[in-house]
Amino acid sequence: MVHPQSDPQSDPQDAGTDAPVTVLAVADSDSYLKWACATLEQLGGRDDTTFERSAVVVRTPLVPTPSQVAAAVAGTSIFRPAVVGLGQLRDLVRQSSPDVVLVAATGPVAELVARVVVDAAGPRRPALLTGLPGMALPATELGTAWRRWCDAFVVHGRREVTAYQEAFAEQGVAPRVVLSRLPFLEARTCPRGTPVNRLVFAPQSLVPRSRDQRVALLDGLAAIAADGFDVVVKLRARAGERQTHNEAIPFDDLWEAEHARLGHPRSALRFVDGPMAEWLDSGTALVTVSSTAAFESLALGLPTVLIDDFGISDELLNSPFADSACMVSLADVPETLRAGGPTPDAGWLEENYLHTEPSTLPAVVRELADDRRAGGLPDLRTVRPVSWTRYSRTVVRSMLPDSVARRLVRPAR
Repeated sequence: MVHPQSDPQSDPQDAGTDAPVTVLAVADSDSYLKWACATLEQLGGRDDTTFERSAVVVRTPLVPTPSQVAAAVAGTSIFRPAVVGLGQLRDLVRQSSPDVVLVAATGPVAELVARVVVDAAGPRRPALLTGLPGMALPATELGTAWRRWCDAFVVHGRREVTAYQEAFAEQGVAPRVVLSRLPFLEARTCPRGTPVNRLVFAPQSLVPRSRDQRVALLDGLAAIAADGFDVVVKLRARAGERQTHNEAIPFDDLWEAEHARLGHPRSALRFVDGPMAEWLDSGTALVTVSSTAAFESLALGLPTVLIDDFGISDELLNSPFADSACMVSLADVPETLRAGGPTPDAGWLEENYLHTEPSTLPAVVRELADDRRAGGLPDLRTVRPVSWTRYSRTVVRSMLPDSVARRLVRPAR
């Protein structure tokens, strides 16, 4: 049980500027938890005493399952983050008095978490840091409206810096936009020139949306398997597991229903889950429509293909890849991979998510902590929700059992 501290104005960090910077991450779903834990790791190694890092998951219908949590925290120093209700989160903030709170959550939940943190802390609130996991283009009006309270916003590509500065300016605010590297990209590289024998397909919950397009994808992947490749579909979740964006037409269920009609054996495709990193190695290529996993593969130097059969648009979330030189039709994948795979454009890599710019995130987090300790952060208690209706719905979904909340309200996107 977490209890509020007896004197909310007494801050343990006032003891001196040499005290470690305490950073609490609050996540709500599988992809945000993965991003939060990996972002915390970017602040320093496991033995770095400059930062004290911890994470919790706020209770909503999006709470990840134990297997999703294990995949999200794999390779980080975060171990079994607790699931907390809103009251427990409020108590935790009062008791631990963190310098910085990393709000890693979908828009409506992020707004709710920020208000809970500010209300719990009073005038000496923590600095609020937030961002989006993976690619964050386009910078939407609603996405920035839900996060207009932040002191700093983390982006991962050069193009995102200007896009989010402009989007936040439209909201009448100017948080620091911090350029960092996608936190889950591995430092290792795979030897080039190894013939590709395995294709890993990285699906997405919302792209493509239509059943017919998703069936066409599976049909094309099965044809690639028949052409001599081991084809693995690396699922983000298994049946019954919630995701950041709920998947209306899961690929594994669709394959079970359609493989016979399409004329393919069930065994043509393998469906797996767990961390993507376990499937990316020499002799493997990654294929996707627009998943951020493409950057994991590109960072490793593996052949990486973006399917362009359905077009290129913001709706498909693949417009950032338009100039990558990695766009290939599904029918041409076998020939492309046998030729060694696409050669990504070096300028595009630098402009987007595989830039070589040193991360300023650790320095910014320390500066935010200094501002907080000096009492220099603006008072956010007057910031109101984007929509009281949506906000109230999010509160209900966070407090009621999942089965009840689903009957009362529609899931937020």
